[in-house]
Amino acid sequence: MRSLFYHANDQCSLSQDELNKLIDECGCNDRSAQETVYKYFYKEMYVICNRYAEHRHDTQTILNDGFLKAFKNIARYNNNLGQFDSWLKTIMINTAIDHTRSIKRKSNTIPIDHAPEQGNDDFGLNFIVQKQDISRHLNLLPAVTKMVINLSAFEGYPYKDIAALLGISESTARWHVGEARKKLKQSLQIK
Repeated sequence: MRSLFYHANDQCSLSQDELNKLIDECGCNDRSAQETVYKYFYKEMYVICNRYAEHRHDTQTILNDGFLKAFKNIARYNNNLGQFDSWLKTIMINTAIDHTRSIKRKSNTIPIDHAPEQGNDDFGLNFIVQKQDISRHLNLLPAVTKMVINLSAFEGYPYKDIAALLGISESTARWHVGEARKKLKQSLQIK
């Protein structure tokens, strides 16, 4: 019995063997295989990158940079350690973090390490909102706050890991989550 690897956003599917063959060909710098992998995972990775980007062109930049990193390092991928889409997702998230860092370095921000913590640790939005509404409201947040809330609420990273990834303190990560929560509630007009 042939096991199929179904892609959530595509009508076509690849068996695990077909995907492994494409990955091997990508490791040999086969442009056709790279294009197939890019198209196959495009929609899923676009959604991930879009959660972290401020603007649509930033989404595309993060996505393309992420695929470039993946193709340069694809020989390091080991299918015994996990699914390829999880490996690719991690690269996209790290690329988004790098992108946000580069924006942060260019801006004149003031560290908020000593800001008081706000709210509690849970995200605390107990209502149903369509995904595009959440996305639109997340885009209203400052870049670093948006990055922290994405890592915390959507990816499940603990504050300690967020702090290490972004080079901020844990209290700053908590502050960003509290700030995002407050601003999202205001933005969504929740009392």
